[in-house]
Amino acid sequence: MNTSRSDARRARLYLALASTFVTSQAFALTVLNPGESATVAATDTPDAWFLQGAATNRTGLTLLDNARANGIESYFGDVDIRQGARVEATDIALFLGESTVATIVGATVVSQASRALVIANTSNAPNAPGATVSVTRSSIQGLTYGVSVSAAGHLVLDETTVTASGVFDTPPLLTGIGAGVFNGGLDVTNGSSITGQYAGLLLRKDERISAGDVGRNVTIDRSTVEGVDGPGIMIESRNASVNDANVVVIRNGSTLKGNGTAIVAGENSFGDITVSRSTVVGDIVTTGTGALNVALNDMSRLDGAMNGTIAATLTSDATWQMNAPSEIASLDLSGATVAFAPTGDTSRHTLTIRGDFGGSGGAVALNTVLNQGGALAEQISDRLLIEGDVTTSGPTRLVVAGSGNGGLTDTNRNGIVEPNEGISLVQVAGTSRADAFALQGDYVAAGAFKYTLHAFGPGQVDQAQNALANGVPLAWDYRLGNSYVCEHDCDPVEPPIDPPVDPGVPPVDPPVEPPVDPGPGEGERLEVVPQLASYLSAPAALLTYGDMLNDGLHQRLGELRSGTSSDPVGGEVFARYLGGQLRYTSNLSFTRFGYDFDQQVNALQLGGSVIALDGDNGSLRAGWAADHGTTRVTPKAVDGDSSAKYRANGMSAWITWQHGSGLWVDGVVGSTRFRGDVGTDARGADVGRIRANGWTMSVEAGMPLAMGGDWTVEPRFQLKHQQLNFRNFTDVDGLLVRLGTAKQTSARIGAQVARTTNVKLMPYASLDLTHTSNGDPAADVSNAEWNVAERFGSGRVGNAYRFAAGAVSQLTDHVQVYGQGTYQHFVGSYGMRGWSGNLGVRVTF
Repeated sequence: MNTSRSDARRARLYLALASTFVTSQAFALTVLNPGESATVAATDTPDAWFLQGAATNRTGLTLLDNARANGIESYFGDVDIRQGARVEATDIALFLGESTVATIVGATVVSQASRALVIANTSNAPNAPGATVSVTRSSIQGLTYGVSVSAAGHLVLDETTVTASGVFDTPPLLTGIGAGVFNGGLDVTNGSSITGQYAGLLLRKDERISAGDVGRNVTIDRSTVEGVDGPGIMIESRNASVNDANVVVIRNGSTLKGNGTAIVAGENSFGDITVSRSTVVGDIVTTGTGALNVALNDMSRLDGAMNGTIAATLTSDATWQMNAPSEIASLDLSGATVAFAPTGDTSRHTLTIRGDFGGSGGAVALNTVLNQGGALAEQISDRLLIEGDVTTSGPTRLVVAGSGNGGLTDTNRNGIVEPNEGISLVQVAGTSRADAFALQGDYVAAGAFKYTLHAFGPGQVDQAQNALANGVPLAWDYRLGNSYVCEHDCDPVEPPIDPPVDPGVPPVDPPVEPPVDPGPGEGERLEVVPQLASYLSAPAALLTYGDMLNDGLHQRLGELRSGTSSDPVGGEVFARYLGGQLRYTSNLSFTRFGYDFDQQVNALQLGGSVIALDGDNGSLRAGWAADHGTTRVTPKAVDGDSSAKYRANGMSAWITWQHGSGLWVDGVVGSTRFRGDVGTDARGADVGRIRANGWTMSVEAGMPLAMGGDWTVEPRFQLKHQQLNFRNFTDVDGLLVRLGTAKQTSARIGAQVARTTNVKLMPYASLDLTHTSNGDPAADVSNAEWNVAERFGSGRVGNAYRFAAGAVSQLTDHVQVYGQGTYQHFVGSYGMRGWSGNLGVRVTF
């Protein structure tokens, strides 16, 4: 150990402090006077050090790698503690006073019974400049405190662990405090951690100083602060003084947590807490006259309640996961979420805002049992209660997680949600707007049925529904409820007025009958989710698509009789386009969830023959065809707009026999794969995905007969059968949809009149009648979470007549073009009607 000494005179104050230091540590003490310095090596005997420098003549102490010291106290000194060095004492291990600059790297500082590292001044110089300390990759271990900062000092922790192991005692004998900040700054950075057996941080004003209070400024950056048995951060004052300059910034992936309470501000204590991209676990609480400003920004998260005089601000995708009832002074919610945590039982939480609710673009996520609601005692829901005004710009989204059996809230069955019906989600005592709150996605699905939000303003609310505290009158009530929808208008019907009774007839008391449930009125039913209309329209729409693709021989190959029976058949290829615009009218009534829809079809089919055989008086063709198409289906539903777009890919095989007399028979067997996407205005484009595989079989026969002149009439008959097998699927609302199997058998009979003598232009017209039988297709819609299931009919295709006109042109010996326009209309009260077209070309070789 090398020591350089000056002849500077020792001050009486420092001698007194040194004497105390030696006595408390029970070790030899080395004193460094102004201008002196010392270096301690690993092989030197551990000693206690007292540095008594001066403002203009500092002292210095260096602990080399793996050196030891039995405590260090420094004033106006420069302290350098290096890798593997250890400072350990029974009392304060490292006391850094006026203007000391300390650098600690890779070392260990331990106090067995007190504070490990203290930045402070003597009681005789409380307003002198404080110490500046940097600690990197080190361990600091104390009993009462790990570290404490006062005297306007500044401590930076970098990759450092601080612990305080003492068990909490009644104030003022606090112990187990990870870090105490009384006047100055603390930066906890780069993966550091502070853990107090009781509290992680204590922020308390240093009452000894008369001037120079710089406040208590703490930054937690990519680090962790924890209170094991108590709060993560305590903000408190003593002797009725005001502790009002506390600023805590928690950022960049940091974590603050306590044993139930993350932050507590006591009597006369105030603070500003800002959290950015970090997590706070535990409640934030104020007591007495304490108050906090709490800002959660940039995807931060609070897991806990807030209670007390707290002005809360949430922005930029921050989330407050509220796991207990909360009451705060005000809330500004902008692009962030307040999420009520599920309870796991029938209890629910309430957030009470004693002042105003402001912001823009926020969301509140609530848990609600979707029962029949009504009286407050029957409602089981999280609730937002605002005793001030709603000052938001734009609607705040309500994200409702429902459970229960989806009970009917329209208790009087009049088709409207009234102020005493449904479930109250938000109540406001001050000013608000009807559009201040809106359901995310416009509705909540309870199985296939839906709940919507209804706002009741001043003069409309039912005060019996008031859940606001302290007798504050209710001005606005935002209620969740389902209702009936009507085929036309849901106008209430005035009750009939009984004719007056002749007073001469003695009155007779009528027998008392139990009340009768009126049930839904004519043309009324419960409202369902909008995508249900597209699901129920799928069987009829896809069967219609398959029917158009397998419409007949002439539509597929054109005119086969342009030559004579002795002509060789040869090979051939063909291509054709099909398009149609159709409208469906359901056989199911409005109250049975029957949906009309519009359908657009576009398809391209390519094919050719693989077998061509000539006989003595006839020919046989056999071939293949591949098709690709789309069909868009748009239901007409009062429940909300939806649409489905299907992509279809198919393959088929066909065989055609033609007799020399003109009689022909055509057979087709095919398979098609459908892939559909359902979207709604409320939920967007990807609500549900419908997948189905279908197959079809057709036999058609015709016989042209001469009418005289150049005209022929061709009676014909076709028998078709289709089957669709739908895959079960679950949509975004959690609905499990089972469309099952849809079958359809149709028989078509008709005739075609044609003029075929001029092969350059062969016009024709036809009239057909189709009878379709497809049973009663149905869809099962359920939700396991709700324990609800319903079966809905999906409608029949029905019977129809069809008129068509077209022409065939044999352009060359090998090229033929053909086209046809068709109008069809259902026979009876339901089925398909609309226009379709077919344009093709066939090449022989």
